[in-house]
Amino acid sequence: MTATDEQSGQAAAPVRAVSERVFSGVQPSGLPHLGNYLGAFRNYIALQERGDAIYCIVDYHALTSTHDPEAIRRNSHEMALTLLALGLDPERAVLFRQSDRPEHAELAYLLSTVVPVAWVERTPSFKEKKRNRPDDVNHALLTYPVLQTADIAIYHAGRVPVGRDQQAHLELAREILRAWNRRYGEFFVEPEAVFTDSPVILGTDGVQAMSKSVGNVIEILAEEATIRKQVMSMVTDTQRILRTQPGRPEVCNVCQLHRFFGNDYEYVWDGERTARTGCVDTKKLLADRIISHFAEARERASELESKPDYVEDVLRAGAAKLAPLAAETMREVHDRMGLARR
Repeated sequence: MTATDEQSGQAAAPVRAVSERVFSGVQPSGLPHLGNYLGAFRNYIALQERGDAIYCIVDYHALTSTHDPEAIRRNSHEMALTLLALGLDPERAVLFRQSDRPEHAELAYLLSTVVPVAWVERTPSFKEKKRNRPDDVNHALLTYPVLQTADIAIYHAGRVPVGRDQQAHLELAREILRAWNRRYGEFFVEPEAVFTDSPVILGTDGVQAMSKSVGNVIEILAEEATIRKQVMSMVTDTQRILRTQPGRPEVCNVCQLHRFFGNDYEYVWDGERTARTGCVDTKKLLADRIISHFAEARERASELESKPDYVEDVLRAGAAKLAPLAAETMREVHDRMGLARR
């Protein structure tokens, strides 16, 4: 495919085979925490080296729960800044903001015409949010999976990096595209999951998954003193009361996180089992390693904060690069569904 870049007027590069193309969307929730990085962002960076990768700041999706316009704008900017600081390279991957390609919303509506209401009502995330926030169950929350499907399908992405807890959502996307293809002819590829190898990352409370809404996070790009304070507040082995008591690294959240920082976690665990080290020692070591691991990213983030136009330029350039592919998809969809030809 060759087409014109809507900003530069230059021909867009041919797209790769859809089986190689990766797509993933991330909700803008401000500066990231360790759970975001271990569960998703480090895989984003790795996958950009292996093929055609597209990453989206899904601000449309964020509107289902965030109703402050300034927060949406600020969080979108901060999320993009974070990904760039962590190593996402706009020369090797596309980074863009969902609302800069409104074709996503149009395709979501057109896909919704083949989706029975029961399909979206049964999704685990909808049930959970309906239970946890009964005063804000909006229509967009119900149809969230359809827009997710459109996000992937509009670029014919063949691979979607997700945690195993998201497997049901991706299977629903496959089901939606299958239903559309049955009605209008084979066109959309059914994406395959690329499962991350990270378990659920527990927060500083050692009980719930790390989440800003819960307040149990370790902010990887925060000041060193903040990171250290958050790590030192972590709950460890609740049965280890005295420093001289052996610990249980298998159930200690601090010990679990040592698996991702340094290659000597077994030695760290042995120190806990034998009471050679105490929980405070293990926390201090983890804090030092997290601070060191993200030192370059924090420096890069500081540089990007001093030139906010760069982040905006990256997002707009990414959206422009995708314009030909989005337009081509919508032309074919219009034609097959009997709508006005584009």
